[in-house]
Amino acid sequence: MKKIITSIVITGLLISIACTPKYPDAPQLNITQNQLALSKIVYIGNSLTAGFQSAGLVKDFQEHSYPYLIAKQLGKADVFEQPLIAEPGISSTPGVGALDFVNGQIVPRGTYTNPLALLLNATLPRPYDNLGVPGADLNDALNTVDGTGGNPFFDLVLRNPNFAGMTQLEQVVSSLPSLVVVWVGNNDVLGSALAGGDLTQITPAGDFQTKYATLLTELGKIRDGNVGIIILNIPNVTDIPYVNVLDNILRTIPLLGINNPVPVVFKTEANAVGGVDFVPVDFGGFYLPLLTDEFTSGVSHVLVPTLSEYQSNGLGVPDSAIIAATLITQAGFDTATAAGTAQQLVAGMIQAGLTPSGNSIPGNLTITAAEEAAIGSAVSGFNQIISGIAGVAGIPTVNANQLLSDLNSNGIGGYTGKFILSDPVNTAFSLDGVHPNNGGNAIVANAIIDVMNSFPDIQIPKIDAGQYKGQYVGKPAAKISLEAATLVKPLFVKEKN
Repeated sequence: MKKIITSIVITGLLISIACTPKYPDAPQLNITQNQLALSKIVYIGNSLTAGFQSAGLVKDFQEHSYPYLIAKQLGKADVFEQPLIAEPGISSTPGVGALDFVNGQIVPRGTYTNPLALLLNATLPRPYDNLGVPGADLNDALNTVDGTGGNPFFDLVLRNPNFAGMTQLEQVVSSLPSLVVVWVGNNDVLGSALAGGDLTQITPAGDFQTKYATLLTELGKIRDGNVGIIILNIPNVTDIPYVNVLDNILRTIPLLGINNPVPVVFKTEANAVGGVDFVPVDFGGFYLPLLTDEFTSGVSHVLVPTLSEYQSNGLGVPDSAIIAATLITQAGFDTATAAGTAQQLVAGMIQAGLTPSGNSIPGNLTITAAEEAAIGSAVSGFNQIISGIAGVAGIPTVNANQLLSDLNSNGIGGYTGKFILSDPVNTAFSLDGVHPNNGGNAIVANAIIDVMNSFPDIQIPKIDAGQYKGQYVGKPAAKISLEAATLVKPLFVKEKN
């Protein structure tokens, strides 16, 4: 195994290239041998690499993808090719464009009929430099050649049969790059989180290891082994706004004997989401628990689509009968007192614009503590596999997992990992709560540039990520439509046979 893997990279990024890239548009630079590693860079990955944000792929997003931003820093943006998509963009839901703001609400930009008609540079006579395919998992990178399985992005990016039915991997190899940046594996676990903790959406570890090793081995054969490779590992998929935006509504309710935090009825004022304290003076804080199918399992996260249904239809909001029953059984009130108190609480919720429906939040919109632990274990296991293979081969690795952790805990360059409704000015995430926005892509690009700059003779200027601050300023959003909240999901959650 070691003998095979060590052929992938020759001393990491420090490589000697015997010839220049075989493309007429490749710039001829007066550079050192080490800098030749930057002469032809190709990217392989999924939606994160493609520039997918706000649930869709469209030109203005793609021209802020981290591969494109790196090309700009290298002065090669004019020769860096991507499968540029015209307005209204293409989301993971057929016929529906990317997300935008309309009258204070997050909604799709518009609709389209034929996705191929939106591809602006379809006639490029070579593979794209950015071969990120939204929705692609590790198996897809090795084996999928078109959109037959229902993902149109494979047709848009790979453009087969024009390229002899080649996969992502094969198109990378055929491009003869001097450097390959690899960010794959996210979608081998992301679907589990977006589906509310469905652990069947996670790729088995053994399968992941075999396919990841195969991918890097094949990449390592490019130019007879004279190729540089940089890898990004996998962020924790439960640390994204789509999953954690409502974490601050988890509260203990001592009056009802609930001493572990549970989701409670909440308010959604502009730029603030928090639990509703119904009796702040008399009891020092009294909250009503939301109704969830997984209540007794210990709900750790309530997903973004719940926010839409909560605001529109009162999903999870208890009605007077349920409140009265809860007060009777948990707090020891007599029937008359419980009923009267319940009616007052319901009247207050209605006045505040809530709808006490009495309908519970289904399990596919919540993640329990056990499910979160299993998802976290899978991410950790995948990253150990990546680290092990990269370590043996001497492949430099960008710790994207730590990057997201730092973003959430301390922020990066003034950016935060919060959802737009909580922090529209500083958020590094786009409107879907899953993918980075322009500033988030700049943060990723700088992390990759840091790795490149760690080698002699390579000094790429860092990006001023602050220039992308305020992408959503002037577009206040207090609501998100259900269509918008679920638009990102179909691409990443595998259908059951």
